[in-house]
Amino acid sequence: MSKYATMENGSSPPIPNQFIAVAPLYDRLMQTVPYSRWTIYLHRLLDLRHSRPRRILDLACGTGNVSELLAMEGFQMTGVDIAPGMIAEARRKATERGLPIEYIVQDAALLDLPGQRFDLCISLFDSLNYITDPAQLKLAFERVAVHLTRGGLLIFDMNSELALREQFFDQSNLQPDEPLRYDWRSSYFPETRLCRVHMKFWHRQPDGSDHYFEEDHWQFAYTSDEIKQMLTDAGFDEISLYQAYTLRPPNRAADRIFYVARKQE
Repeated sequence: MSKYATMENGSSPPIPNQFIAVAPLYDRLMQTVPYSRWTIYLHRLLDLRHSRPRRILDLACGTGNVSELLAMEGFQMTGVDIAPGMIAEARRKATERGLPIEYIVQDAALLDLPGQRFDLCISLFDSLNYITDPAQLKLAFERVAVHLTRGGLLIFDMNSELALREQFFDQSNLQPDEPLRYDWRSSYFPETRLCRVHMKFWHRQPDGSDHYFEEDHWQFAYTSDEIKQMLTDAGFDEISLYQAYTLRPPNRAADRIFYVARKQE
């Protein structure tokens, strides 16, 4: 999740105000997301590579929903995220549920976990699109490579330019009886390939009043060729791309693309 953003026209560095106020409400907001289906698909991708990881790094882990599912399967999990509020929620839940997951606040481009090596790194839910500076994304791939065992895998998904351009983020739930109402509207700036999602929230308080707040979330539209070159430069090979949730190569209508790359032996 990026510490970068931009001004109204998408041209200069902005103020980072994403995943702050929304952090303690994130799980309620995402309660319909089928996290277990994502882990099932992750296993399909691992099976294709005949990979049997033991230690997994969940990069940009958010509130730890995928980390928890994998920990319950027996994997040794470490989660990293740049947003302190999201990590606070992840730690709270892991403590309540007795899950031995280590959660750390770090920027992906500055990833530094001394002495730790992982068989697999995952980064899901288009988290890497939030790194809006290509130089920082390249650094993140390099730091991941440092922390992977030889032959270890990196699996992540990204929104395509189509998804950002066609306003797939736009959504709302303004039903008056909902305890958490929201309205999200996106703007895509083709000259910079940045997408701004302006999010408005109304959270019902115990006294019946609404706490109103806003967040601006920013994503960058990377091309597949750019991502493949960054991965190669960072020391990865055997790079495969898939249309989301399938084992088919992505086509021009793909809105989400999964990448699987191996750290060179």
